[in-house]
Amino acid sequence: MLFSFNFFNMRTDILFTRNYLLPEEEYGVFADAGSTEVPNGLCWLAAVTREKGYNTSILDAHVLKFSNRKAASIILRKNPKYLGISADTINIFHAADLARRVKIGNPDIKIILGGPHLVAAPEETMNRFYAFDIGVLGEGELTIVELLKRLENGEGLETVNGLIYRSGDKLETTEKREFIKDLDTLPLPAWDLLPDMRKFYQPPLHGMHRGRSTLLITSRGCPNQCTFCDRAVFGNYCRAHSADYVMKMIHELYYKYGIRHLRINDDNFLMFKDRLKAICEKILNEGLKITWSCFARVDSVNPEMLRMIKRAGCWQVSFGIESGEQRILDEEKKGISLAKIAEAVKMARIAKLKVVGFNIVGHPLETEKSIQKTIDFNKKIKVDDFYLQFMTPFPGTELYDNIEKYGEFDKDWRKMGVFKEPCFIPYGLTKEVLIKYQKKAFWQFYLQPRVIISYLRALKSFSDFFNFFKTGFGVVLSLIIKRKKNEK
Repeated sequence: MLFSFNFFNMRTDILFTRNYLLPEEEYGVFADAGSTEVPNGLCWLAAVTREKGYNTSILDAHVLKFSNRKAASIILRKNPKYLGISADTINIFHAADLARRVKIGNPDIKIILGGPHLVAAPEETMNRFYAFDIGVLGEGELTIVELLKRLENGEGLETVNGLIYRSGDKLETTEKREFIKDLDTLPLPAWDLLPDMRKFYQPPLHGMHRGRSTLLITSRGCPNQCTFCDRAVFGNYCRAHSADYVMKMIHELYYKYGIRHLRINDDNFLMFKDRLKAICEKILNEGLKITWSCFARVDSVNPEMLRMIKRAGCWQVSFGIESGEQRILDEEKKGISLAKIAEAVKMARIAKLKVVGFNIVGHPLETEKSIQKTIDFNKKIKVDDFYLQFMTPFPGTELYDNIEKYGEFDKDWRKMGVFKEPCFIPYGLTKEVLIKYQKKAFWQFYLQPRVIISYLRALKSFSDFFNFFKTGFGVVLSLIIKRKKNEK
């Protein structure tokens, strides 16, 4: 059963949701290899509203694969006072359609929009989609509590920082809200309001390690200046939950939900070195039988650190390599060198950690030669997994504001998916060439004998075996067949 009897019979003040997006819309030809992660952001929002006494629910329509029609029907039956919708750029039109359906069914429900897309393009978004009543700009946990209190009391919103809202026929924007300085003041995420995370949420292929796994976030903000990254929500102000708070989250997931593998999704989990050491020591001292993976910058690691995280259960580290062409990295203010990338990957492999290389095709200044360099570089340094997505200049990024000097850009929000098809075409290239190289890169890398053998050795269960052939081998086979057809 997806819902208990109490789901529909318990009064709800606020319901949080995210809409369903077809895998083909998000991942294109890689739809079978897509993932569905736990919406930790919604869980923190739900936790703070519940803590303040509001009856709170989450409807994760995305993971339940509910159409907007079905999701709207469930929301209207649940009949909350307030509906919070989270959306990024590629699904903002779907989110707006869901909001419209709810408004038609019950105009009295206040619909509140949040997420990275709204923060990047607030006025344009609200002007396009009239079903959204209020938008939350930036971190939402403190804002949502103040907002609900004002709405409940029938008071004005002009002094609630971090909002864009309708006032008659006009849009009003309040002052920017400061970032939350102490993240430990937040309650633990309300994971209990989600569907069974062990059953419904699917890790990406490169994150497949243990059946009972989930995604965890332990810090916010990124200090770097990459021109293609959107830092609109969390900014350059880096903050982290304490080691004790992180362990509370781990304990909750381990003992209550039976989670045994964590995919830590911080921009750079290894940046807070004292905290990292404390977390590793606590995991080891408690003898927790968990494994985990994380993201890191290549200039943030050293051999001692990598050996330490390996001892504490880390099995995989992901690096943002982006390109095998140094001039492209420099143009995009990546702040790293190819030599440093190679050194970090070597250190990780010596520490017996698996390495995922995240890369982009279609950079500013990109050429066919530079794309091939990227493929060859990842093979040369022997990353264990290779991801290549299309350059997408999202609203809110530095690149978005000056992208026209590098090539042709289709600003249709519905096309801004990093896997589906390129919306930005660098001068001198075509869409067809970029798609060809993305597919070529994938099958060239994953048909290497060392990569196939590595995956086969990692299979621990029939479920792993099934997922490997469905999402991994199946995608490679599909790309090879399409390649041969194109060559005829």
